[in-house]
Amino acid sequence: MRTWRSTALAVAVTLAAGAALVTPATAETPAAGAAHEPRWEISLAGSLPDGAWLKSVTSAGRSAWAVGSESIYEGTADGVVLRWDGRRWRQDRDPALPPVHYWNSVDASSAHDVWAYGWNDDGEYVVRHDGRRWRQVPPPELPGGENHGAAEVAAGSHRVWLAGREWLSTYAHGSWTSEKLPRGVDVIDVDSRSSRSAWAVGGFWHVGEESRPLVMRWQDGAWTETAAPDDPDLRLTDVHVASDRSVWAAGRVPAADGEGFAEPRVYHWNGRTWRDVTGPVAGLFAESVTGDGRGGIWLSGDPYGWAGPPVFWHYDGHRWTRHEGAAVTAGETQAHEVSDLAPGTWGGGPWAVGSYAHVEGTTAYQHELIERLGRR
Repeated sequence: MRTWRSTALAVAVTLAAGAALVTPATAETPAAGAAHEPRWEISLAGSLPDGAWLKSVTSAGRSAWAVGSESIYEGTADGVVLRWDGRRWRQDRDPALPPVHYWNSVDASSAHDVWAYGWNDDGEYVVRHDGRRWRQVPPPELPGGENHGAAEVAAGSHRVWLAGREWLSTYAHGSWTSEKLPRGVDVIDVDSRSSRSAWAVGGFWHVGEESRPLVMRWQDGAWTETAAPDDPDLRLTDVHVASDRSVWAAGRVPAADGEGFAEPRVYHWNGRTWRDVTGPVAGLFAESVTGDGRGGIWLSGDPYGWAGPPVFWHYDGHRWTRHEGAAVTAGETQAHEVSDLAPGTWGGGPWAVGSYAHVEGTTAYQHELIERLGRR
């Protein structure tokens, strides 16, 4: 999997000739210039120092927030928080934001309740935005000075969940409660749509035991493992909760021939069972899924190959359509990766954040990328 998480300003690369993205014959592709089809458009790219990379995005009302890191000089990363004010993206330089190396996750239950999680060499940090300013919230105190690692945060009204490495923590009424996960359990993502319920996905991998996908659900004040898709090789990477009767999970399985790229998988929970809805989806490492506001979903991630634009798949509940995002044109060639998606804000469709690389000679330079689906 190609993910640029290094804080170096430049990375030497060897270009593979002829790299391409393939559209499956069974998938629909919007005709170029079709007036009724919205297009993915670049909202921000290359405004931060070399080495920038955005990890997470959320939206509420007219606003959106994106977090990640930027490299000021080789070997050092600084966390970055960006905010969309309805017209443009601006870097948030609120002095209340701690000087973290990496902001890993951001989520909002409303424009007045935005949470972010980050970390640096001396610990982890949780912050909350109340609609006017940020303030720090003391993180959970875990036994032995442990931390959540590269954790994900999910915000529900009056409740927040933090999922990472070996711990699941819940914040409500001004305090945290934490639960240690069993050995071998790896939680990758968490999502919620209310203060009463949350869903987390990942997998179970332990030496000497059979691996399996993992789905956990928070309800009645506790986390419990619940039914997961019936595929022991499945590694779940992202979850989107439309409601407790409509949950979408994305992931991947090893290539059928055991040698090629991992194959994407998309599942839907209807309140009773999981159903494989992957259909013709192919050509990328599935990393993020979000709702389209009409009962369907958008899926994206890291496209196979080096050169090419971002790739988005849309599922309307019946069929899949493959879309290409906008490509940054500067440089000799580019690689584009989407690390997270969020529902649209007023005036436009879903948001996508990640990174792209442009090549000068044999060196690739990484930059932040934000795209948005335009109006219909």
